[in-house]
Amino acid sequence: MDYNLASPFLVLILFLLQFTCILAQAPAMAPMPPTQSSAPASLPLAQSSAPASPPPTISSPPAPILSPIVVSAPAPGPSGPPNVIKILGKAGSCSTFIKLLQITHEVGEITSYLNKSNSLTMFVPPDGAFLNLKTGTLNSFSDQRKADLVKFHILPSYFSLSQFQTASNPVPTQAGGTTNREFPINITTNGTAVNITTGIVNASLTSTIYTDNQLAIYQVDKVLLPLKFFVPPLPPAPAPEPSKPQKDDPSSDSSSVNVVPSGATSLLPHMFRGMVYPGSFFFFSVFSVYMS
Repeated sequence: MDYNLASPFLVLILFLLQFTCILAQAPAMAPMPPTQSSAPASLPLAQSSAPASPPPTISSPPAPILSPIVVSAPAPGPSGPPNVIKILGKAGSCSTFIKLLQITHEVGEITSYLNKSNSLTMFVPPDGAFLNLKTGTLNSFSDQRKADLVKFHILPSYFSLSQFQTASNPVPTQAGGTTNREFPINITTNGTAVNITTGIVNASLTSTIYTDNQLAIYQVDKVLLPLKFFVPPLPPAPAPEPSKPQKDDPSSDSSSVNVVPSGATSLLPHMFRGMVYPGSFFFFSVFSVYMS
């Protein structure tokens, strides 16, 4: 019975010895490359049973950063003519003249004139100058006269202070020309002083309000009143008389009647009396002898 139990045990030992010899004779296997693991190396082997982390995703390379497209803004257009109302409002003490510009619509005419690259010179009286007028003068003007009054303060060209020295008088204004007492002014200078004469008012420039080589605005100490508002225009010159036709020379016409000279004509009555009186005396004498 002991024999039977030892026999399998001996067979098992022999098998293990033979298997060990076979393993010793087999070539050694190449070591496996280490696999990446998200678990830290210091973790014990007992934690290897935890679920493996997903493989890292390979992100695509970032797209190149394009430089932003810069669209250049269009070049600014012309800024337009200066705003006369804003200029005078900023200067101050010009509210009366501003009202005249607005109620006569001359501010639109000025803007349109400057828009066409034309130049102007303006003389602006302050509010105190209008208060110095005779009471009711401004209100007595019709709408047309108020418009002419505003235009009378505007020259249709640009004048700097130095250019007033070479101004050719009389100077026309926007109100009219210089003939037959229309709306001219005379400008004279004395050093740096500039004087303006209208025939009614003598005014002076007191300061420069604005200038930009197209528009010049000066302040004057008085309201410029036109001569035409108070003095009627000159009467028109009489038309020349038509020339009289010359008489023909009587001596050159053969069919003309001979004219007795005036001296000879005056002797005819005396000759007639000399002939009548002696005949009457002779007749009276003969008649007396016959009757006796």
